[in-house]
Amino acid sequence: MRPQRYSAVAILLHWALALLLLFQLGLGWALEDLPRSTLFAAFQFHKSVGILILVLSLARLGVRLAVQRPAALDASPAARALAGAVHLLLYGVMIVGPISGWILVSTARVKLPTLLFGLIPLPHLPVGMAMHAPAEVIHGLVGWLLAGLFVLHVAGALRHHLLRDDVIGRMMPQAVARRPALTVAAIAALAACAAAFFAGSASYRRAGATPQPPAAAAPAPEALPAAAPAAPAAAPTASPSALPSPNATTAAVRRWRVLPGGTLGFRTDYSGEAINGRFTRWTADIRFSPEDLPNSRIGVDIDLASVATGDAERDDTLRGDDFFGVAGHPHARFTATRIRKQGSGYVADGALTLAGLTRPVPVRFTLVIDGDRARAAGTATVRRLAFGVGKGQWSDAATIADPVAVSFRFDASAR
Repeated sequence: MRPQRYSAVAILLHWALALLLLFQLGLGWALEDLPRSTLFAAFQFHKSVGILILVLSLARLGVRLAVQRPAALDASPAARALAGAVHLLLYGVMIVGPISGWILVSTARVKLPTLLFGLIPLPHLPVGMAMHAPAEVIHGLVGWLLAGLFVLHVAGALRHHLLRDDVIGRMMPQAVARRPALTVAAIAALAACAAAFFAGSASYRRAGATPQPPAAAAPAPEALPAAAPAAPAAAPTASPSALPSPNATTAAVRRWRVLPGGTLGFRTDYSGEAINGRFTRWTADIRFSPEDLPNSRIGVDIDLASVATGDAERDDTLRGDDFFGVAGHPHARFTATRIRKQGSGYVADGALTLAGLTRPVPVRFTLVIDGDRARAAGTATVRRLAFGVGKGQWSDAATIADPVAVSFRFDASAR
């Protein structure tokens, strides 16, 4: 004798998957419109929910094959064929969707590690790069197919309910499996599904998380070579009062204007590969004279949203809360408190303000002055972990090196 209702496990998995699938659909369709500061976290959560759906779908398929289910209702051959096709395609979507997404992650040009719900590392699948384009097409189609199948599935269930077949009752808890409670339960289930979809689409649209507008003025540095994944350091704005006022300079100290064409870049290692990047918007306030180092001062302000590494996804990751957190700390600030001669060059002993923290950072540079023109080049090393840059899965120095090499070069003219 076939049972009259589905098993408790089947009912639980059915409704859990319904809510997760609609949440995932809403989140997936919203990803392209999310603010940059939340995009990386949203993608990570999207991947986590996808793998959870895959696991639960395989469990649901196992229960369907192992546990006897109610007999199919009497219906025309066409109606039974349509119902069977919808159920088969739903299983396909629930399994193929997450797997195609997993292939996308595994074959991406920038291979970002995935921690499921921030806890469980997800390995990459051993598939070739040739699978990336087909997986991308399939993954995009799955979303539309899921939406269509959901509408057909709900329409079929409601049709049976209106015909008083009470098919829905077989997939409801015993307490609400009969009318009129069943009608209320069906309405509540539809409302929960709609809420799950809208929760997914709105989950990462945080107020105030939009990118900051570009800085009003700054030199446009030359391009440095692009590289692999993510990395480095930088952050918030120090108070402008940290720079000396013009009255503090002496007659010997000259004020210099940075000319367009300079570069401000960084370099570190990600999983053994070199990463190069640059900032395209930055300003410098320089008061300097080799004859009056005690009264010389240097201040640099960097617009962190201008980070450029040659890959848009990586740049968005760097702007996010795990790295620069441009929503809360849009600028990095270096202020030299003392400049001293060292060999053929100079050292600017200063402080870097980054992610709400200020740490001493010495900057070594060379300078050639020819009348009213000067050429400067220099380097510094920033320990990103001292500033909390690279949180969670990115805090492992074995994955992304702690020291970040910063380099710059520019021409300047005396004002």
